[in-house]
Parts: sequence; C-alpha cells; structure tokens
Amino acid sequence: MQTAIVFFRDAGADAEADNLQRLLVGQGYACWPATSVEEALALVEARPADLLIASCRDWPWRKMAELREAADSYLPIVRISESISDAVLEQCAAADVDTVLFRPVHFGLLLFKIRSSLRLRELYRREREQKNQLLGYWQAADLEQEVAAKLFNSVLKADFLETEAVAVSMSPMALFNGDLVLVAKTPEDHLHLLLGDFTGHGLAASIATPPLADMFYGMSRKGFDIEDIAVEINAKLYRLLPANRFLAATLVALYPEGSTLKTIACGLPDHYLVNRIDKSYRTITSNNIPLGIQPAIRPNPQLHRVGEHESLYLLTDGVFEAENALGELFGAERVLQAILQSPAGDFELLQSRLAEHTGGGLRKDDNTMAILHCAVDSAPWRSSRDRAAGNRLAAMAWKQMMEFDIDSLRSSNPVPLLVNTLLELQCLQAHRQAIFMIVNELFSNALDHGLLQLDSADKDSPEGFLRFYELKQQRLQTQAHGKIRLLFAHQPTAAGGRLTVKVADSGSGFDWRRRRTELQNNFGYSGRGIALLEKLCSSVTYHGCGNRVTAVFDWQA
Repeated sequence: MQTAIVFFRDAGADAEADNLQRLLVGQGYACWPATSVEEALALVEARPADLLIASCRDWPWRKMAELREAADSYLPIVRISESISDAVLEQCAAADVDTVLFRPVHFGLLLFKIRSSLRLRELYRREREQKNQLLGYWQAADLEQEVAAKLFNSVLKADFLETEAVAVSMSPMALFNGDLVLVAKTPEDHLHLLLGDFTGHGLAASIATPPLADMFYGMSRKGFDIEDIAVEINAKLYRLLPANRFLAATLVALYPEGSTLKTIACGLPDHYLVNRIDKSYRTITSNNIPLGIQPAIRPNPQLHRVGEHESLYLLTDGVFEAENALGELFGAERVLQAILQSPAGDFELLQSRLAEHTGGGLRKDDNTMAILHCAVDSAPWRSSRDRAAGNRLAAMAWKQMMEFDIDSLRSSNPVPLLVNTLLELQCLQAHRQAIFMIVNELFSNALDHGLLQLDSADKDSPEGFLRFYELKQQRLQTQAHGKIRLLFAHQPTAAGGRLTVKVADSGSGFDWRRRRTELQNNFGYSGRGIALLEKLCSSVTYHGCGNRVTAVFDWQA
C-alpha cells in the first residue's frame, strides 16, 4: 500500500516546495497538498494519512493536536523551517513535532527522517494493537472469572446452613478464594463445619471447591460421620489435584445430645476452644496430614466435652502469617490475645488488631475466620428447614435385606447408605430425619450393645461419654466375629405407607427393659434411644434376649 503524505505548504509559488513534492512522488509516495488547516483536516479525515510535512513559513502550530486527533492512528509531523531558533524549537516541542529540518532542505536527509518517522508510527500502531488485544483478553478474563465466581458462590451457598451458631469472616486476596467454610446439619441434628485452605489463592486454588462442597453437603445430609467425609474428600482430592496441590482443613462435628465436639484437624494452624465466661481455653492442634496428599487416610479424631458457654475459633494460616512493614508475622500469641480479650466473643477485636499490624499493606494470603458457638443446649440450627421433597412416588410394596460382617462394620457405617437407598426407592425425603433416627438407633443398639457389649451407663458423665466412644473403637478393631442383618419391608396403606425395619445381631443380646427411660425424665447422656424409637414408631418389639427387634413406621402422604 502506497504511503500517504499530507504536504502542508503556503499558497502561491514556492519552487522548493514544488520540487520536494515532485521528488517525494518520484520516490513512490502519495503526496496530498494542503494550503490551510481546513484542507489538511479534510484530507486526514477522508482517508488514512501516514505522515504530515509542515512546510509553510507561518504554520499554525497550535492546530497540530487537532490534526493528530483527526487521524485514524498516530500521525508523525516533520517541520520544515526557515531557520532553527529557540522560538521554533519551543513551538515544535509544544506541538509534539517528531523532527525539524531547515531550508534549504537536503532531500536525502528528508527521506531519512521520513523513514524514521514512519517506523515510529508502525511501532506505535503495533503497540496500540497489542494493548487493545491485552485489554480484550483482560476484559474477557474478568467477565469469565465473574461468571465463574458467581457459579462457585452459588454452589457453596446453595446448601450452606445459615445459623447463629456459626459466624464467618472471609477476606480473599483475589476474586476467587482459596479458603472455604462449609456448614451443614445431619438428619440427627448434628452440626457439621469444614474450614479449608487450598494451596495458593485465586482460581487455581479454588478449582476443586465445587466438588468438595457437593460431597460435604451431600454426605452430611445423608448422615455420614465427619471421619467418613474426610476419607472421601481426601480420595477425591487425590484424584483431582496435581501433586503440588492439597487442602489443609479441619472438620468439626457438634453433638448436642452428648455435649461433645469432634474435630479432625488436617494441617491448619492451632484452633482455640474458649470458655467465654472465665476466658480459659484449650488448644486443638493438627494431628493429621492435609487432604489430597495420600491416596487413602485413616483420620485421627479428637473428642472434646463442651458446654453452651464455649466457642471454637478456627482460622487459616493467612491470619497467623500476616506481615507488617518490617516483615514480622502477626503470630499465634497476638491471635490468642485478641480472642481472649474480645468482650463480645466475635471477630471485631481480632480484625482491628490484624489491620493495625499490617497497616493496610499488601497481603500474601487469604484470611478466613470462623467461630462455632457450642450451643449444645439451644441448638438453633434445629429450626432450620430441610430442603423441600422432590416429586412424590406412590407407595409400593417391596422388601430389601442386607447383612454386614465384622470386617464390613469396621470399615464403614452403612446407615447413611441404607437410609438413602430407602429414600430413593420410595421418595420419602419428607420423612428423612425420622427414618434416619429409627434405623440409626436400631443399628447402634445392635452394634454397641449386641456385638460389642458396651454399657450405656458408662456415658452418665462427661468423661464417661468420651471413654465410651474410645472403648467402642477399640472393641470394634479387636472383635473377631459378628454380624448384623437388616430387613426392610414396605407396604402401601390407605393413608400413605408402612415401613417395617427388622434388625438382628449375632451377639448375646442386652436388657432393653433396663435401658428404657422416658424422654421427659432423661437429663443424662444416654437412655433416650428406646423411648425415642417408641415415640417415632407405631410399634417397637424386642424378641428373645434383645438381639432381634422389629420397628414399624407409618407415614402419611
């Protein structure tokens, strides 16, 4: 394409200007003469111009910016002056002229300056093109990240249990957060919480968040224990994440009926269980590796006796490792001081001291804090509504039987899977909690009292409650033989349906009469099970020595 030059010259005879125009045309340039600013503007606006030569003696240097703005791209300007003076140089500087020549013009030098100016124009064009491309990439990336962030948040919040028992503060470094907090409840009204911190931050750190959240919410809703959840999340992350990525996390389960807190700490900094009355505290230290490093793990849980006046403070390492201008870490000592000195037992004092320490400087990691108020007496999450049941299915007649030997019982708790299968068969989501509690209580009695010969009376004290579960794990690992059989039968009724559950174990049975206690008179840590069964079921019948039981649950459509 021919290079176009606007030749701005004086009107009338000008032998040197005429000669320069002829020479430029002879060199292959398209030379468009203009004798006024208006003509030059018209030429620049009508077609792409590559260069402007201002050869007029009294040139309108203040109008050069207007000419440049009219061009479709950067327009280099070459000024031909009668002489070089301070005034001329000041005018050229004010008009951003690229080069200045004085008469008589050496044509070879003019060609050299033209080529130099055109190279500058090409560099400018390329820079602007690349800048526009980068801007387009940034805008597209921002839009994609905003859409993805909304999708991620919708996944995280879709099943997030809103309860006053949990307070959360998240301060991400980027649009995506490598930290996450998940809260859910089980059919037994146990409260589950997960605080996690993926390596890194931003999109790369949060890419595994949706499947993890879906697994946590789904397994909690089905009644799985946090040990089972930790095992499944670890296996999923090991398959999903590259070798240099993992999740430091802590899973928490709060059991109101036993005033017990269970934690599985996997690589996060210390957590603090604080008594809000006397400001005493217990430190919970991680004793498991982060999730996603090994293909399989066996979690090591910690059990804690808790009361209504205690709160568990969980924080990611971004809080502890926040630096001030001198590179000093905020540290565990400052964290603990702020927690213990907080009059309201919330985040405000900790957040203000953290901001004071960092001085508003650039953070290096996401900061996330969560407080779990151990509301074992009030349990405010019990009032939370369950998700609405799906499409109803007409009552059908069916039976299902399953048997588990001691090896199966050691490796997993089958109750959540069994209950979920029942719900899928008959679409009984509206009765999930009642059915789960019935099956879980029957199964627990068969395992704890039938096979393992544990005595619930041992749970009559806070310390005994913890010892009971420790002894259960010991006997479960050392038991040589044993099996539990469960039979489920369903029949339609005029009002809805009848679910019959029969459980038999190979143990020597137990005295179910001695363990029966009325719910309204039970203020201990055990003895509610049989009374609860009788309240939920139409009938509960024990057979023989107590190692066989039949429970009938009638439901209405």
